[in-house]
Amino acid sequence: MACSFLIPDDGSRTPDPGFRDTIPDRTEQLTARERRRTAASTKPVKSPDVRLGGAIITNPAKPFWPDEGLTKLDLARFYARIASQILPWMKGRAVTMERCPEGVRASCFYQKRAPSNLPDAVPVVRIAAPSVGDDVNYIVGGTRKTLLILVNLGCIAMHVMNCRVDEVDKPDWLAFDLDPSDGFSSAARAALLLRAKLEDHGLEPFVKTSGGRGLHIFVPLRRGAAQERVRAYASAIASEMAREHPKLVTIETRKAKRRAPVYLDVMRNAHAQTIVPPYSVRWRPRAPVSMPLDWDEVSPRLDPALFNIKTAERRMRAKSPWSNFFGHRQTLPRV
Repeated sequence: MACSFLIPDDGSRTPDPGFRDTIPDRTEQLTARERRRTAASTKPVKSPDVRLGGAIITNPAKPFWPDEGLTKLDLARFYARIASQILPWMKGRAVTMERCPEGVRASCFYQKRAPSNLPDAVPVVRIAAPSVGDDVNYIVGGTRKTLLILVNLGCIAMHVMNCRVDEVDKPDWLAFDLDPSDGFSSAARAALLLRAKLEDHGLEPFVKTSGGRGLHIFVPLRRGAAQERVRAYASAIASEMAREHPKLVTIETRKAKRRAPVYLDVMRNAHAQTIVPPYSVRWRPRAPVSMPLDWDEVSPRLDPALFNIKTAERRMRAKSPWSNFFGHRQTLPRV
């Protein structure tokens, strides 16, 4: 059964187009029998709390991925073990939580607003959130303890801004989200074409799996260009791609009007918009992980589901293809 996403009563999170690879097209209408079955499968399992990395993990035996036999504690232990790899991508960045407190079979939601009962050690920052129409206290990522406190809140995926909290209008990366309607192979073909386009502009892009069926392409930037200019540049590149490859790439936001399989989303390049960083887990079946790739791995034959909680660490023992990402900061060209 697919996960259904709800919006909290406090209005802490309004879904936006950048989450289209995790938010279903509609909230499922469940029959009474399905609701009873779902409730039974996600009934809380009472188990002793576990202290991990300075955080308390409550209900650690709660099934988060029942089909895979993975619990809340399995998720916490995974993040604890890979903290040194994911934290550089979260350090100093505001975090939007993707929370599934009862696991992936129950209702999940996105939350910008930091809970009021957080430990004092968890840093927060107040940032204007246009989707909420108010200033919001965001959790700031960067420590192992904060990461595991997020997991204890039922946060499966971590979504971060393209900027540090000290300069929220100065992004230090540019991001493209390639979201295919017909499978990964189309995303791979579009990614290779986008890579060539960016290299023609003198930029060096980096690629990773989205953790869903698509790909994310990041370009590290020297801080300086404002959010508006970064988004304008991304939009211009996306428009060129759609014009040059109309049977493969579209920038049409309305699904019903799309005439190509790969939606090239540039919406992550704006104030208070977010995207999952490398190594974030996703709520999908098999607990996939958003995995950095070498460009020579990008192929229509690649199965991104191969990278998941149970397999990711074997790959992560080797040097990451993104290990020198921030050593390649580039100046944004003029359109």
